[in-house]
Amino acid sequence: MNFLNLKYFIVTAEEMNFTKAAKRLFISQQSLSNHIAKLEDYFGVQLFDRNTPLTLTDAGESLLKSARKILNVKQEAELELQDIRDFRSAVLTIGVPNTRGSVILPPLLMKFGRDFPQVQIRLVEGTSNEITDALYKGDVDFTIGFELDAPDKIRTEVLHEEHTLIVVPNNILDEYFSEEEQDGLLEKKLLPIQVFARCPFIKMKHSNWIGEIFESSCREGQMTPIVALETVNIMTMVSMCRAGYGVIICPSVFVEENSPVLGGEGKENIHTFILDFPNAHKMIAINYLKNKYQTKAAREFIEMTKKMLARPYEGLSKMEI
Repeated sequence: MNFLNLKYFIVTAEEMNFTKAAKRLFISQQSLSNHIAKLEDYFGVQLFDRNTPLTLTDAGESLLKSARKILNVKQEAELELQDIRDFRSAVLTIGVPNTRGSVILPPLLMKFGRDFPQVQIRLVEGTSNEITDALYKGDVDFTIGFELDAPDKIRTEVLHEEHTLIVVPNNILDEYFSEEEQDGLLEKKLLPIQVFARCPFIKMKHSNWIGEIFESSCREGQMTPIVALETVNIMTMVSMCRAGYGVIICPSVFVEENSPVLGGEGKENIHTFILDFPNAHKMIAINYLKNKYQTKAAREFIEMTKKMLARPYEGLSKMEI
């Protein structure tokens, strides 16, 4: 038995398909079958039930748990030894939601790259659920995203609270609200979504967290929204809002000064209000496994991120409404 056999076994168990596993590992299906057969010979058990569909046997289920632990221990030892080698070279793998990463990562990566040019950065991008899965599997050193509530397994370092905003193009305000109504709106920071019930909306699909919040807040406000456009791409949504196509809700990170879409000069064409809906506000945090060794590269990046992104907590109760 060797580590490579265990790695190939884990990938096959994840894919539950020899062809897909071989393609993922960049080896032939015959070579993969040979590695699995060697493991089965070594332990004297059958690991897979090869009927269709492919499934793990009880022995396979047991080995899968142990194999992951063994490879994690191997990786931890390698990381510690790499750190001992005077931090001359390292690889740092960060999990981040793909849309959020486009806003928060550029300044972080530029500074870190200047301070630690010897460190290679690898990004694992996807939905919040996908990067959380990658964290639990040990495929990333840490994630930057929503705070995870799993204190027995995950350590979190909160950076700031992120609000969900209602973003209204100026032309929509002018078309649907009188000057007197606009003055009343602009005096407020916090508004329910039904205030804009007669305006056209651009929305995300329900499969996205922002799409869920939009639909839930509409239900609570007993509002049937006028949907002018539905999309799966948040960057498309905010770009169309900036162009004046409709009202959106989006995370506040897209309206901050360094946002490439609605920050800076982009804010001249819009007005923003905090969405008055209890589930629409999340803590943004760095999340990492408690039992995973943090390399010097990871520790340095985490500290730098805290310095650059951490802000004091300002709950809605502290705001003037």
